[in-house]
Amino acid sequence: MNFGNLKKNIFLSLFTLTVSQAQIANQNNLLLFRLSNGDTTFVSYIDTCSVRYFSLNDFLKSLQLPASINDSTGKIECLISTQLVRFTDKNPFIVITDRISNTATVYQMPQKTLRIKHTFYVPISIFLPLYERLTEQPLSYDAKHKLMNLGTPQPTFDISGIHVEKKKNGSLITVLANRKLGDVETWLKPDGWLFVTITGVSADTSSLNAIQPTGVIKKLLAFQSPTSVQLTFRVTEDVIQAEATNDQTSDNLLISLRTLSEAERKEVARKRQESIKQALEQNRDRWKLDAIVIDAGHGGKDPGTIGVSGTYEKNITLGVAQKLGQLIEKNMSGVKVVYTRKTDKFLELYRRTQIANEAEGKLFISIHCNSMARKPSRANGFEIYLLRPGLTQEAIEIAARENDVIQLEEGYEDRYRKLTEEEFIIVTMAQSAYVKQSELFAESASRSMAKNLRMKNGGVKQAGFYVLVGASMPNVLVELGYLSNKKEEQYLRSQKGQNKMAEAIFYGIKDYKVKYEKALKEGISESKSN
Repeated sequence: MNFGNLKKNIFLSLFTLTVSQAQIANQNNLLLFRLSNGDTTFVSYIDTCSVRYFSLNDFLKSLQLPASINDSTGKIECLISTQLVRFTDKNPFIVITDRISNTATVYQMPQKTLRIKHTFYVPISIFLPLYERLTEQPLSYDAKHKLMNLGTPQPTFDISGIHVEKKKNGSLITVLANRKLGDVETWLKPDGWLFVTITGVSADTSSLNAIQPTGVIKKLLAFQSPTSVQLTFRVTEDVIQAEATNDQTSDNLLISLRTLSEAERKEVARKRQESIKQALEQNRDRWKLDAIVIDAGHGGKDPGTIGVSGTYEKNITLGVAQKLGQLIEKNMSGVKVVYTRKTDKFLELYRRTQIANEAEGKLFISIHCNSMARKPSRANGFEIYLLRPGLTQEAIEIAARENDVIQLEEGYEDRYRKLTEEEFIIVTMAQSAYVKQSELFAESASRSMAKNLRMKNGGVKQAGFYVLVGASMPNVLVELGYLSNKKEEQYLRSQKGQNKMAEAIFYGIKDYKVKYEKALKEGISESKSN
């Protein structure tokens, strides 16, 4: 056998090549190997020092060629045609022995044979011409598409393109093929994605992904895996059925897409609108203002702030809370009142919002009285607070005073220690869904109290009150007035003053309820129109 050309190609300068396990990348990469009978299999490969090696073990196994491995000597021997070919780990020499004449020839490769565990790797560029000369069979390699082809070269890819055309009752996708395709699975999901998986084939995915969507096809994605090609189509909403069949007159695959008729389309649209309407109505009923939670601040062993004349904050807040609840129960049918406490008892801060959440409250109002450290003082007026980090020193100090009550709770260190400034911001963000409604109520209550009370309107502010943390509903904290102001203390401890306070907050709730439910209704109407 004439090896002249082979010698010319492989008797090159010897390069020193040292390969460690860490230097070898992409060991799990695979080449598609098409056999002469049209069957396909896969051969693993590695890249190192700009040289591509392929697994000799996989290659020989694919062709069912006999081979033996000697682990102790690091050698692999294989029978190719009538030649016994031996490769040695970390060695650039190939020994070829003709079994008929029993003569041996040694060839030197520019790179060494590599072995990883029990797998031997040889350079593709050297092995291919060697194999062709030993067998007189063409063996080609397409580096761009990672494809080896044994025998007469066939079209590079099994799938060469896709064509879409509109039909009377739908559309037809033609998958252009160069040979009969393997098993095909189709799956049309309700969300409009169609998956077509074809086993044992190759495709030019870059070309397929470049195809512009048309007709019922809104998007096309092609994926090549070691064992199959997946074609993923984003189809229009009116596609209700997909079926794949082999074309009897060619190797092509036909995918029929059935679309809705005009009458079916109208019926689907009608049902969809009806479903949306029902969902929105249910959602509106769910968020209907049917439960208001009133939280009387402090209580029991926690007196709250103490006024100039010795008035306990806990008594004022309970009195106003009870009067406000009675007004709601008497004048707002269908609205349930939930009290966090109805008697003079101590209640941990976290339990207050817990009670509100368990009752599925739609509005949480925590009632408190304000005070200055120095008594008596001229500070006066009511204020309404939202749960956010305080912006002013005054707000921060007020929140700190109200939050001090946690020290009366058992195990408070573990319960509240995570509420650092950063964590508190995260907690308040968790209530972002209720911010708009909280602001809406705060504005309504502030206007109503300013209108119905002869007191200074301190406005709507923000501070980090622990009592509001965790409320899964719109929530505010109302500071009725200053017990450190003697005049306001007398007003707040009187039955008349407490009644006026309760009425003013009640009118704010009524105003808020109208605006809140109008917003819910408008939201549904807007969704219907969309």
